[in-house]
Amino acid sequence: MPGGRRGLVAPQNTFLENIIRRSNSQPDSSFLLANAQIVDFPIVYCNEAFCKISGYNRAEVMQKSCRCGFMFGELTDKETINRVDHVLEHQLHDQFEILLYKKNKNKGTPEETPLWLLLQISPIKNERDLVVLFLLTFRDITALKQPIETDDTKGGLSKFAKLARSVTRSRSVLVSQFSSHLPNLKDTTKQSHLAQVCVYVLYNFFLITF
Repeated sequence: MPGGRRGLVAPQNTFLENIIRRSNSQPDSSFLLANAQIVDFPIVYCNEAFCKISGYNRAEVMQKSCRCGFMFGELTDKETINRVDHVLEHQLHDQFEILLYKKNKNKGTPEETPLWLLLQISPIKNERDLVVLFLLTFRDITALKQPIETDDTKGGLSKFAKLARSVTRSRSVLVSQFSSHLPNLKDTTKQSHLAQVCVYVLYNFFLITF
């Protein structure tokens, strides 16, 4: 019996290990893993880089929908939101530029700060060719956008709104560097930290599935 139990758990741990290792290996990698089998696709894991880029701690993120509605703001483009929903509902692979809002923790700063992110959504399949997870990877591209005036008396808000609605569909060099996030399932290197993380992800995954 112990051997049978180990046989059921080990492949799943290895599967998740490879996803997390490969995603963390990308430069400035910020990502979420979400359960693709549950309505609203709840988040089952987020790495520290995502917490840093979003301003939210892990407890605030876990179990929320990977649609990231908690980061939407007044100028988040509704067409892009609809595209994200379509990709998730149909289990597609796609990438977007999206304006979200970072939660600020420092006193004396606005409660939220607009943040341009390059978002890639990748469905992750298991050995039965069933999509069980979504990998959402984020990269901060705010610095690559044109400067935005913040003085309302100078028409800054209207410029900001116009910029927020100009969703770019071109495939830039930055996007091409962002295109390879699916795990290499042949890599079976064992790391104790990753094993602990995988158990944590599996716990959250099966807790909300069953």
